[in-house]
Amino acid sequence: MAITADIAHRIPAGWYPDRDDRSRRRWWDGTEWTDYYSAAPVRALTLVETLKSDEPTLHSLRAALSFRDRVAGFTVVGILVANLVAVAFLTHLV
Repeated sequence: MAITADIAHRIPAGWYPDRDDRSRRRWWDGTEWTDYYSAAPVRALTLVETLKSDEPTLHSLRAALSFRDRVAGFTVVGILVANLVAVAFLTHLV
């Protein structure tokens, strides 16, 4: 896909994935592609990739979970525990 002159000025200068080689990034100077290349950043392991490894450990699981994932998990566990306590309390009253 060609970058036309009318939209080229709207794309900010920066490193973007090289469409010919995804293992590197190419510098866009705001008007045209330059001959400057950089290695693509190493992406974080996903939870699925971590669990597919031979010996998933608690450390590797923590590394795969983002802070947002951990908060959501603890929230769900907290709600479940609160419900179990409420049920136990209500059945004890009856």
